[in-house]
Amino acid sequence: MADIEIAYRSIVRCINERRWEELPRYMHSHFVKDGQDFTAEDYIAEMRKTGDVELTIDAVTVDKSQQCMGAAVFVRFKPASVDAGDAAIPGKTISFAEQSINWFTDGKLSKTFTVADYLEMQRQLSNPDARYTPDPITEEENPPRGSLDGGLSALELESTYRAYCDCVNEKRMETDLHKFLHPQTVFNAETLTEEGYRHMVQSLFEAIPDLDLSISTIVVDERAQRVAARIAINGTPTDTLAGVKPNGGAVSTHEHVTYRFEKGRIARVWSIVDWASYTEQQMSN
Repeated sequence: MADIEIAYRSIVRCINERRWEELPRYMHSHFVKDGQDFTAEDYIAEMRKTGDVELTIDAVTVDKSQQCMGAAVFVRFKPASVDAGDAAIPGKTISFAEQSINWFTDGKLSKTFTVADYLEMQRQLSNPDARYTPDPITEEENPPRGSLDGGLSALELESTYRAYCDCVNEKRMETDLHKFLHPQTVFNAETLTEEGYRHMVQSLFEAIPDLDLSISTIVVDERAQRVAARIAINGTPTDTLAGVKPNGGAVSTHEHVTYRFEKGRIARVWSIVDWASYTEQQMSN
């Protein structure tokens, strides 16, 4: 187990057990969360007032050479207050997935960006009968993917993923997408053919014709045959997306996504888009 994984798991344990006094052992005295500077003390105070939270680690994608890791967790959260409109249910505990990209310096957490499943949160807060079905990553990891024939090296995983992103951005999916996907690829628990996957991605370009997707961060884990990435999404929507009507303004948001490769091609995708930021920008522009 890499040292940064030990540090991350220790942070999660401290949060779950409310052992706030131990957090500074694993976090820098000043660190950045979602672009905001925190001291360890300020972060602890923020956690205490936000609400009751319990984290279950689903999977970590570790790149020890970069001192960086992607983490997928399931969150049980009872917010101290709700802001989901008149239909919000006060005091309700909700469950959702969250993915983060985390950087470490000298073995301590120094920067993190998180994206939570905002649409799932809103669904549960507004519907008393809503139930959450998790889509775990680790469930499929026996045996470790790196032990299978056809596994890619770290360099091959990164170059293959970057080539896949180029294929999407350059709109070469009709001719080249099959090079990167299995015939049946699971995207957020939905099994898609190559054609179905292509139509899903193309629908984004239809809603945002000038869509630009660029890799902000890529984390490669050769042993697990996984890639975790933070993708910047920029463009000007012209059609409804995620239930939000366009207002003519440009948007800039992010996707956190984890890919599992099998025999050199993408077999599973777990994606969370920061729809909260997207919605806020469309409402305020």
